[in-house]
Amino acid sequence: MRRRMHAALLSVLALVLGSSALVLTTAGPAGADDSGTVTLTPGSGSVDDNPPLTQLTLPDGCPTGYQDQIEIGVALPGGTSDIVYGLTDGAPYSGTDVDVTVPADPGPTTYINSIADAFGNSGATMTDGTYPLNVICESSTGASTSASTFSALIDITGHDWAVKQVAPPATTSVALAITPASFSLTDQPFTLKATVTPSDAVGSVQFFSGPTPVEGGTQALSNGTASVTVPGVAASVYSYTAVFKPTDPTTYASSTSPVVSYNVLAESGITVLDKDNNTLEETPLLKGGDKITVSLTGFLNARDGNPGETVHLKLDDGSSPLPDATADAQGAITNLAVTIPTSIADGCHTLDLTGATSAIKQSFPFKTGADTDCSGDSGGSGDTSGSGDTSGTGDTSGTGDSSGDTAGTGDSSGATSGTGDTSGTAGDSGGTSGGSNLGPLAATGAGGALTYSVLSVLMVAAGGFLVYRVRRDGKLLTFGSGPRD
Repeated sequence: MRRRMHAALLSVLALVLGSSALVLTTAGPAGADDSGTVTLTPGSGSVDDNPPLTQLTLPDGCPTGYQDQIEIGVALPGGTSDIVYGLTDGAPYSGTDVDVTVPADPGPTTYINSIADAFGNSGATMTDGTYPLNVICESSTGASTSASTFSALIDITGHDWAVKQVAPPATTSVALAITPASFSLTDQPFTLKATVTPSDAVGSVQFFSGPTPVEGGTQALSNGTASVTVPGVAASVYSYTAVFKPTDPTTYASSTSPVVSYNVLAESGITVLDKDNNTLEETPLLKGGDKITVSLTGFLNARDGNPGETVHLKLDDGSSPLPDATADAQGAITNLAVTIPTSIADGCHTLDLTGATSAIKQSFPFKTGADTDCSGDSGGSGDTSGSGDTSGTGDTSGTGDSSGDTAGTGDSSGATSGTGDTSGTAGDSGGTSGGSNLGPLAATGAGGALTYSVLSVLMVAAGGFLVYRVRRDGKLLTFGSGPRD
């Protein structure tokens, strides 16, 4: 009987400790995430005035996607209580120094309370003191983002309120840099780094891709900087910004970085067709006057209203100048007509295509002259600036690698010129698609919850140890006389 009672008591104690841990983990004070100071008109009045405001001025417009309506509330110990909800007069709220008019009467979807009603509706007792007045930007569906909160401080004395007179916050600025600096490849990570001036500003930085917060993109400042790594994304042009949010908006003002456009490129590749639209295999035999059609991917695409980068064409022997090409919105060049110069000499040749901005280089090897042997030539197709095939399979035919392996054992570490051997023949220096790996070209918020989680674990451990000691010593609620079980 005692053993069963002891087991039941152990279960109850474990449940109590687990519940305490859960409460500590999930509970926490509600607070505003301030991004800027709002100007209130009038600057004082009675807490019973309804509406208490006739106008407010935002230092900056609401973020894109959250410009449809505005909510105004007073921050209380139990959370923010609305003074105005669903305000749409003057929307969209964009630009700078945005004036927002509060109507004398609410509309069909707008609710207006006095400051005293805001206290009463929340069940809070209105006492003299200083309170934040928060302005939150929202979408038409009511969705909001923490980067869209503005605030002002009001002093309440008796039945009167007035804007708290404080020194203006120090101005700040944010610079955003992305690494790698010029571009990245699809599915490869890159880093956003914000630098806030002055460097002693205290707060956090939230990173955005367009209007959308970057996943895990709210980071505390450390020595004036904050950064986040973006996992690989699809090929496109992205617009990134960084928003500094001060811990104390009365000390430092919020600020937003200029928009930084960033290119994420598709994997590089090259396809060459003859005059009959047949795909040319590795190092084909051509002659002067032959017409070929070249298509490539992997160059800088169009952005900021500008076309894609210029791509220079050049034959390795420089026998004849070739016209430049321009990459399209996807960073591709499609069906580029090229004529082999009639004056070209017999031998092994490459057609090189190099991005003027990115320095990305792709090459197409070919030969002229029926007796020309290019099996030992080191030139390869595809992207000659990449690291090639890193899979470690390479050319396993044992017939010799086209990069100059004279041992005749084949390259067992992977092709070094592009994508490796895709045809299985001797002297292959890269797949017909050109390389698909740019290699070195792609050079490289919840602190409070974490604290409570650690504390919860410690409590559970301490409780378990306590139960063990009490049970061992036989002091766990023994009923009646007699020895321990």
